[in-house]
Amino acid sequence: MKFLLSILTLCLLLIGFARAETLTPQAFTDAAAAAARAAMPSAQVTVAGNLHLETRSAGGEQITTDLHNAYETYLRAPERRDEVIRAYIGVLVESVTFGDAKTALDRTRIVPVLKPQRWVDSARQAQSSAKADTKVDPKPEILTDLFNSELAIVYAEDRPQSLRYLMTTDDVGDRAQLRDLALGNLNRMLPKIEMRQGADHIFLIEAGGNYEASLLLADGIWSSGQIAVDGDIVAAVPDRSALLVTGSRNRDGVARLRKMAAELAIGPYALTPSLFVYRDGKFVKFDSD
Repeated sequence: MKFLLSILTLCLLLIGFARAETLTPQAFTDAAAAAARAAMPSAQVTVAGNLHLETRSAGGEQITTDLHNAYETYLRAPERRDEVIRAYIGVLVESVTFGDAKTALDRTRIVPVLKPQRWVDSARQAQSSAKADTKVDPKPEILTDLFNSELAIVYAEDRPQSLRYLMTTDDVGDRAQLRDLALGNLNRMLPKIEMRQGADHIFLIEAGGNYEASLLLADGIWSSGQIAVDGDIVAAVPDRSALLVTGSRNRDGVARLRKMAAELAIGPYALTPSLFVYRDGKFVKFDSD
C-alpha cells in the first residue's frame, strides 16, 4: 500500500498540473483520473461524468468515486490541489487493493453511514450514464435506504484502512434486517459515547470520530430521555464526525447551532448545514427560527 501511494505522489508531481488558473470540474476530474490510472495500472479507470470516476479492478470489482467534496475542498484552497487529489485517490487505491483480494463480505463489519441525498443521486446518475456492461444485468446500485428529506443511509463494510460502500449485488443476508444488523454492529464497534456541554446549552456528542452522525439512527439515545434539553431535541450533523444538539425552545442555542453547522459543513466528509428536530420517533428538517 505504501508503495502504491508513493507511486501516486510521484505521478502527481510528474503530471505537473498547471497552477495559473482554477481547474474546471471536468479538468479536475481528468486530473484525478490520470492520477488514479498512474497509481493503479492494472485497473480500468474511466470518467463517468464531471466529478465522477468508475474504476474496475483487475479482479472485476467496480467502484464509483464521487469527487464533488474533493472539488469543493480544492476550490477553498487551490494551492493544495495535489494534496486533495492524493487524499481522495489514496482511498480509491485502498478500496481497489482490497477488492482485488476478493475477500468475502464480513457481515459483522457492516455499518450504516449517513450521506447527503444529493451524494446518492449523483452516484446513481454516474452509474447510469457510464457505458453499460452487457455482461451484467441489472447494473448494481449503491445499497441505500431513505432517512429523511436531506439524508440517506448508505451501508458500508468497515475495513482496516477504508470503507467499502455496499452494492445491491453484495450478499448482506436478509435485506429486511440490514438496518438492524448495521446498527447492532455499530453499537458494538463504537467506543463509549460521551456528551459534553458547551455555550448556550449546546451539547457535543462524541463516539470515536468517524460515526457520530450515524448516531441519529440510534433511536434509543433520543427516546430514552437521557438527553435533557429545553423543548424537542434539535440536532446538527454538519460532518460525519460532528453531532451537536440543543433544545427547540432554546433560541440562543438554536441560533448558535445554525452558525456552527454552517461553518463545519465543509471538507471531504461534510454532510449538511441543516438542523433536524426529533419528533414522533424520527428526525425531520427543522425549519423554525
